[in-house]
Amino acid sequence: MFDLMLKPKFYSKCKSALKINKVRLETIKKKRNAVENFLKKDIAELLKKDLDYNAYGRTDGLMIEQNRTACYKFIEQFSQCISKHFSLMQKQSECPEECREAVASLIYAAARFADLPEVRTLRTLFTEKYGNPLEPYLNREFVEKLQAEPPRKEMKLQLMHAIAQEFSIEWDSKALEQTLFKPPPSEQVIQSSAQDSLDESDDDGYKSYRRKDDTVRLQ
Repeated sequence: MFDLMLKPKFYSKCKSALKINKVRLETIKKKRNAVENFLKKDIAELLKKDLDYNAYGRTDGLMIEQNRTACYKFIEQFSQCISKHFSLMQKQSECPEECREAVASLIYAAARFADLPEVRTLRTLFTEKYGNPLEPYLNREFVEKLQAEPPRKEMKLQLMHAIAQEFSIEWDSKALEQTLFKPPPSEQVIQSSAQDSLDESDDDGYKSYRRKDDTVRLQ
């Protein structure tokens, strides 16, 4: 009985939220593509001017934008999944297996995308209808994207190579790599001291051996 009462509200509000969210995602996608293209061109210009380290410093911003864009694509896919199986969701009191990952992931996304208010509406509708037993079905790749750690040096260099190729720039990364992977001064001092100690030890051993050898000869 309770489920029957929820159906009209679930149907109308969910349909409306999905429709508006689709339009909103399209707008966001266009804006993000424009930002990413601008950042790519900026890095490309720096590479053309042989300002490799400056270009390297700009990769962080671009990679953050690309990662966030990937998250929006996930949300778009989850929304499409809900739309595709919406009639099935209406008929069943429990969440259909085909939609569990999408529902769980959209519920998770609701508090993390302030610019997608319709996703918060969907969260309310889903939790009212299904409760909160779907967390195990959460898309782990989506979660990892949202919790992304700072990119490694190798990833930044790979991105720079991709941009150089995209803009037909002949770029040699060797000089930048030598700068990036050069040990810090403190480590260099330690390595140098260790090598000096090793050389002194070898020299002392050699001198000691020579003295013994000379003594044997004198005898």
